[in-house]
Amino acid sequence: MARPSLRRRLLALILGFTAAAWLAVGLYAFVEVRHEAAEILDAHLAQSAALILAQGDELDEIDTDHAPLLHREMRRTAFQVWERGRSLKLHSASAPDRRLSEVEEGFSDVEHDGRAWRVFSAWDPKGKLLVQVAERASARASIVQALGKALLWPLVAALPLLAAAIWLGVGRGLQPLAELRRELGRRSATDLASLSAASAPEEIAPLVAELNRLFGRIDDALQRERRLTADAAHELRTPLAALSTQAQVARRASSDAARNEALDAIVVGAERAARLAEQMLTLARLDSGQGGAAKLPVELHGLARDVLADVTPRALERKIDLSLEEGPAVNVGGYAGLLSILVRNLVDNAVRYTPEGGHVRVSVSGQGKQAVLEVADDGPGVPDTELGRLGERFHRPAGQEQSGSGLGLSIVQRIAELHGGSVRYAPGPGGKGLLVTVTLPQAATA
Repeated sequence: MARPSLRRRLLALILGFTAAAWLAVGLYAFVEVRHEAAEILDAHLAQSAALILAQGDELDEIDTDHAPLLHREMRRTAFQVWERGRSLKLHSASAPDRRLSEVEEGFSDVEHDGRAWRVFSAWDPKGKLLVQVAERASARASIVQALGKALLWPLVAALPLLAAAIWLGVGRGLQPLAELRRELGRRSATDLASLSAASAPEEIAPLVAELNRLFGRIDDALQRERRLTADAAHELRTPLAALSTQAQVARRASSDAARNEALDAIVVGAERAARLAEQMLTLARLDSGQGGAAKLPVELHGLARDVLADVTPRALERKIDLSLEEGPAVNVGGYAGLLSILVRNLVDNAVRYTPEGGHVRVSVSGQGKQAVLEVADDGPGVPDTELGRLGERFHRPAGQEQSGSGLGLSIVQRIAELHGGSVRYAPGPGGKGLLVTVTLPQAATA
C-alpha cells in the first residue's frame, strides 16, 4: 500500500477546489452567454424584419414567389411576406408555404416538419403586409454550443499546466520540511541539541518547538538515568563489599558464635542491598512515567490508615507511639499503589529515625482544593542547612546513625510531582524532629 503523500494531498485539494471553482464559473458564464446569444439572435430577427418592412411599396412590385438561395447557411433562416396576412407574397427558399407562426406580433416558438423555429412577426405601418422572420432552434443551439466550447476548453486545457505548476510550487514550499528531515538524519543518537527555529516558516515553527521540548525531556531522562546508574553503582559497592567481607569472616570463623554473627551481618547487608535495588527500580519506573493506566479517586485518609496498620508492628517493637489523627475523607486523583509507597516511605523514615519511646503523628486534611498529608516525628530532626537538600537522590544528612540509601524521600518527591503536588520539609512541633507536608490536588467531585 502506497504511503500517504502530503505533496499529492495538497495537489489533489488545490486542484480539486480550483477545478470546482472553474466549473462553477464556467457554468455561470455559459448560462449568461446562452442568454446573451439568445438576445442578440432575437435582435437580429427583429432587425431583419424591420429591413424587409423598410422596402415599403417596393414589395408590391415584387411578384416572384420566392427569394433566391444565395448561401447554404440560409436554409437555417426563413422569412415570409403575407399580404393582408392571407396571401403569401414573398418567401425564402427555406420557408414553407403556410404561415410560419399564427402569432402576428412579436416572438414565438413553433415547429414545422419536425424542426423547431424561433419566429418574429411584424406588420407594416399600413397594416397591409405581415412579415415573419424565423431561425431554426438547432442553429441557435449550435452557436451557443460553439461559444460554450470556446469558453470551457481553455479552462480544461489549462488544468494539466496548473497541476504541474502546483506540483512544483508545493515541492518548493515543502523544502523547509525536507531541510528539517536532512538535519535530523545527520544527527547522532546522542545529539539532543535544540533545532534552530529562527528561519523556520510559521507553519513549521510549532513543530520545531515541540521537537526541541521533546529533545529536552529526553535529555533530562538520559541525565537522570546516568546519574541513577552512577549513584547506584556507588551505593551498591558498599553493601556488596560488606557482604563479601562478612562471608569471608564466616568462612574463617573458629567458633559458632563468630560464624553466626558474620551470617547475621550478611543477612542485614543483603536486606539493605535488596531494599536499595527495590527503591532504584521504583525510581526508574517513576522516571519513565509508568505511574498507571489512569488516575482514579483515592481516599487518602483510608489509605494512610491501611499503611499505618502494616507499619505498626515495627513501631511496637521500638515502643514508638504511631497515631493517625481523626479527620474527614479526602479524595485525590491518582494511583493508589504509588500513593501507598509515598505514605509508607514517610512513615518508615519517621519510625526509623525516632528514638525508642518517641511519637510519630500522621494527619490528613482538606484545605480548599488541596489535600494535605502531614507526617511528624520527635526524632533528632535535620539541621536547617540540610532541609533544602532533602529529597535529593542518595543524599543523607551528615551524622545519621541509621542505615539507608537516601532514596526514600526522592521517591516521595517524585510521586508527589506525578500527582501535581509538592513536598515541604520543616522542623517538627516545638522545633523537635521533622515535619513533612505533602500537598496534593483534591479529586473533582461529581
